[in-house]
Amino acid sequence: MLKSERSVARRWWHDRPLVALLALFVVVAPLVTSRIYASDEIQYFAYTHSLFFDGDLDFSNQYLHFYESDRVKFQAIYEDLYLKHEPETDLPINVAPIGTGLLWMPSFAAAHGFVLVTSAMGVDILANGYSQPYIAAICLTSYLYGCLGLLLCYLLAKRLFGSGVAALAVAAIWLATPLVFYTVVAPPWSHATSLFTVTLFLWYWNRTRRKEGRSLREWALLGASAGLMMLVREQDALFMVVPATEAALALVGDWRAKAQALTANIKRWVVGLLLMGVIAALVFIPQLLAYRVITGRFGPSKVVAGKFTWTAPNALNVLFSPEHGLIPWTPVIVLVLFGLLLLWRKDRTLTLALSVAFLLQVYVAGSFLTWQSAGSFGQRRFINSTSIFVLGACALVAWALANGCPRWLVAGVAALFVAWNAGLLMQYALWCSPQRQGLDWAAVLKGQLEMPGRAAGLIWDYLTDRQRFYRQTRQC
Repeated sequence: MLKSERSVARRWWHDRPLVALLALFVVVAPLVTSRIYASDEIQYFAYTHSLFFDGDLDFSNQYLHFYESDRVKFQAIYEDLYLKHEPETDLPINVAPIGTGLLWMPSFAAAHGFVLVTSAMGVDILANGYSQPYIAAICLTSYLYGCLGLLLCYLLAKRLFGSGVAALAVAAIWLATPLVFYTVVAPPWSHATSLFTVTLFLWYWNRTRRKEGRSLREWALLGASAGLMMLVREQDALFMVVPATEAALALVGDWRAKAQALTANIKRWVVGLLLMGVIAALVFIPQLLAYRVITGRFGPSKVVAGKFTWTAPNALNVLFSPEHGLIPWTPVIVLVLFGLLLLWRKDRTLTLALSVAFLLQVYVAGSFLTWQSAGSFGQRRFINSTSIFVLGACALVAWALANGCPRWLVAGVAALFVAWNAGLLMQYALWCSPQRQGLDWAAVLKGQLEMPGRAAGLIWDYLTDRQRFYRQTRQC
């Protein structure tokens, strides 16, 4: 790095949009909810707790703890997790990947140290891994991973569109999509960590993308980041299609230009991609070992396999169905996808590679029989594509500004989508469980019109009595 570049790097605080984005992260942090309640969350947490306290992958005591803490609330945990055992090992099932639990481990260990110190000072806190400091640690850590992922989205977008457009797009996509729910309201899922690991991979891929190619060290680091995102969610491995698409486009260009170095370039790309794949596979070994211990084989539980079909019969549903389709629940995506078309004029390789990656996510999400993610807020399986959405939003905003659209109007449209998502989130807190399975448009529109009058009370409950906010469904 040149001296002038180092000087600029030191003066990051002069980047006002970046400072504003960081300030937004800090302001929102106190709103993060520290609780674990859903089946998936408990399965991620079970890895962390069992490895730290028991040194094994037998989750019986973890599942039983939650059930005994509230037998009504966690009845499904008892029936669907504690009582269901893998036939080959007789261990309770756990269909969650291990990555999120591992990424929580440092903060969980720090929380344990904090509890031991405070207990020695006479403070009555149980050092059992379930008390509030432990739960707060993993929830805030998920939020931190989400913020780091958004920061990487910003850095990725800034290279193409500048800091102002990038910061606006990041803030809008965060607050106008289900991502805000899974980083603030319900952080102990895998989606915040998935956002971080996928965006890290895409950011580093783009950062090392140049005409002369990557060094072997860069390919190895790219592979390590790929392995990390695979540990968090196996389907995130499909993002490795991005450098593969880059390679294909580069070689097609060489072939059309009849480049004399075509053979050498083929070898260079093949070696790089193979190295990336090998390193990714090595980093993924902890998941394979976890499979072997829990299921008795180097593969996931048959419970997962039974929910998946290669024909992807629900590929259109995950995009357009009012049940849990991406576009009905998150209408800003319509503009974002249009923005991806505009991105083509800016960077064709980037656009095509990200488009292929997004279509593969549509395919894999549509291959699950449980594509609706029933009871979830929005189509959460696309949170890993946040960086793609940010770049699409950037391209659209840049195009609008270049064609004379006032900045206030651009910001106003973004604010409308944020307000719509906030209203939908508050309605979600009020809905009965059956209403969370799909959108009833008449009820949704009626609720959105009524929400300004109810928002103050709901926000007050969320700020002052979080449990009351989550018990709003008592009205059903």
